[in-house]
Amino acid sequence: MSRPHPLSAMKEWEWSQAWEQQQEIVDRLHAKRGSWLPNVVEKRPWGAVRWTSGRPAHAATSGQAVPETFAVLRPGLNDQPLRARVAEALAQPGPMFQVVGIGLRRHQLAPAIAGAAVGAVLLVVLALVIGLGAIGAVIGALVGLAGGGVGGAALGQYLFERDRDAVLKEGERVRVVTGRYAPTSWSRLVDATTGLETAATAAADDQTANAVQTALWEAAGLLLRSSDHTGVEVLADGMERLAQAHRGISGGR
Repeated sequence: MSRPHPLSAMKEWEWSQAWEQQQEIVDRLHAKRGSWLPNVVEKRPWGAVRWTSGRPAHAATSGQAVPETFAVLRPGLNDQPLRARVAEALAQPGPMFQVVGIGLRRHQLAPAIAGAAVGAVLLVVLALVIGLGAIGAVIGALVGLAGGGVGGAALGQYLFERDRDAVLKEGERVRVVTGRYAPTSWSRLVDATTGLETAATAAADDQTANAVQTALWEAAGLLLRSSDHTGVEVLADGMERLAQAHRGISGGR
């Protein structure tokens, strides 16, 4: 399998291994389009990218994935826990198993179990209090299990999304760009920075890393604040010139 896209800095074996793990989930669940899409979160020095594909059964063998979301960290921010939280927030975990065709994820499982138990107990007690007898208690237990389980799973999903949004919508330290809405100039910028990151030469020093981080941060801010992409094009031009210069230095060694 070739590299998924010029914007990815992952090596061929890394990409292959990551998508094979996602494909195992697809095969186990017999997932169909819309139920869950395989995705890989690629950590980068400047942040992270979530790769995904709209064709689950084909993604692992074709490598045809798209960069769905870019998360860029503020320049000079040396916060490793935040980096870990950003990557975790970008990930879309696959269901652990399916119940009546509905995928149940890890963050939904514990609340669903707790909700089912609480719901069953409450309705059983209510049935006995109002004098519905044993049959009413059984029916109450079944209804409580189902209703409490659904409510618990919904609560788990809400808390998961709340925590994820708290990280990705933070704004002061993280800027998020949606890949499918980003202009060509953004792709050019990320492509140039990817070339610098994958060059692995002595020229790729801290100064270059800072330039990459700053360019992506400023470009993300321009995309989020304005529909005028001229500034992003200027940053892409500058980063492409820097990448060409580094290739020249590397070729001359």
